[in-house]
Amino acid sequence: MKNGEIPKKLRVSLGNQQGAAALIIVLMLPVFLGFAALAVDVGYMMAVKAQLNNAAEAGALSGARALVPYTGTPPQPNWANGTLQARQTVERNYADKQSLSVSEASPGAAVPSLAAVPPLSQATPCYYRLSDNITRPTSITPQATDVPAMQVTVAKTAGHNGGPLPMMFANILGYATVNLGGQAVAMVSFPRGMPVGALFPLAAAETYVTQYLPRNPPVSFKIGSGAGSYGQWTSFKVNNNSASYVAGLISSGNPSSLNLNDNIDIQPGVKASNYGEAASHVGQTVVIPLVNPSDINSAGPTPVLGFVAFHIEAVSQGGKYIQGHYDKDFNITNAAGVGGSAPGTLSTPNPPRLVN
Repeated sequence: MKNGEIPKKLRVSLGNQQGAAALIIVLMLPVFLGFAALAVDVGYMMAVKAQLNNAAEAGALSGARALVPYTGTPPQPNWANGTLQARQTVERNYADKQSLSVSEASPGAAVPSLAAVPPLSQATPCYYRLSDNITRPTSITPQATDVPAMQVTVAKTAGHNGGPLPMMFANILGYATVNLGGQAVAMVSFPRGMPVGALFPLAAAETYVTQYLPRNPPVSFKIGSGAGSYGQWTSFKVNNNSASYVAGLISSGNPSSLNLNDNIDIQPGVKASNYGEAASHVGQTVVIPLVNPSDINSAGPTPVLGFVAFHIEAVSQGGKYIQGHYDKDFNITNAAGVGGSAPGTLSTPNPPRLVN
């Protein structure tokens, strides 16, 4: 045997191994291709699932935001408008290259249970209970922990949004189609309190918030000593109407946190100079507390019923008034805590948020 020459028996053995490996590759090639094909199907299925979830989330968020301002007597969430906005938002979305749709459940309808694949496509108004994280029908009597919400389910099943998703390669394994769905619940809550510096030292009469907050276009009115009973100055928790003290409140806001049912002092006798100092806020939206209308022009303590956004349009030092309107589209982003609206009030809501 020459140096470097492979023995004949070894050459035969290597040849047999190479032939066996080639045979294994040939036999396994359909399996490899099958896995590759399944990966294509699974990837597309996950993409469509994400599209359905995105549509459900967008519908739930827009629907929840449209539940306020409250309407009617006594004030109730605007269930019809919220459901309409949820449906219209879903209809602006696509999945599997086709437009989506949901039906509108009537107020009081049962809330479908959440499932991996929802049984139907529907926008359902409901309450979300903060204490145990469940949805409840709008027919209940809401408690402090029940906040208005919108549940949206977007199904791609038989009879909904083009039917189940067809599979390209999984059909070989007996999976011709797959049922898919997206679900989301979004709630809109109301501030239970406001942190230091978050409030402007005016108080709104709750009666006029009920009347004016839902209006479109907004109603402009005046607050102050020369403006009747729409609202008045407040020194918050300290009974002090000196010009210098009120000036500090105009500049820096409430010096301590303020929660629902805390007492604040109404100050009808604020000096004209303070109106001039408030002029720096013209064009801004501020947050102010709501109080009982019967207390709005009487010096002394009154409980806080809620919080509302007020857009300042103009200030008159000589006329002693601040003119503006309630801003129903403003989001209070720095609220301390969330919860249902206090009975009989129309607080400006926190931004809607997903809860699942």
